[in-house]
Amino acid sequence: MVKFIFGEKGSGKTKDMIDLANKQCKESKGSVVYIDKNRNHIYDLDRNVRLVETGEFAIDTTRSFYGFICGLISENFDIETIFVDNQKQIDEADDENMTDFVKHLEKLNSKFGVKFYVCASRNEKNVPDFLKQYM
Repeated sequence: MVKFIFGEKGSGKTKDMIDLANKQCKESKGSVVYIDKNRNHIYDLDRNVRLVETGEFAIDTTRSFYGFICGLISENFDIETIFVDNQKQIDEADDENMTDFVKHLEKLNSKFGVKFYVCASRNEKNVPDFLKQYM
């Protein structure tokens, strides 16, 4: 399962993601990972949610970010859900890059059973048609 949460900056997407991550943590038998560019929300997340900070890594494309996610999964096969918040390369990706990125996430979901929730600062009215099925 791959699900996107779209909305303008400041619309409450991050709060919704944190609430969902905390809920998943309580219901999950596996690990829950929350990827963010910084540690600002460390005290909002349940202590059992693994916060992964990407700000110190040179992740500048959706392809490099996909590789980063693969590294997380290869390091821990117990990951059940990954939440992706506040990633500039997703917010700024063009449609072609996003198509490939989503296809790769679907493959990871099929092969390893990892669910993905991805937050993106995009106006819901301007979401490309291929992404609407993931809303």
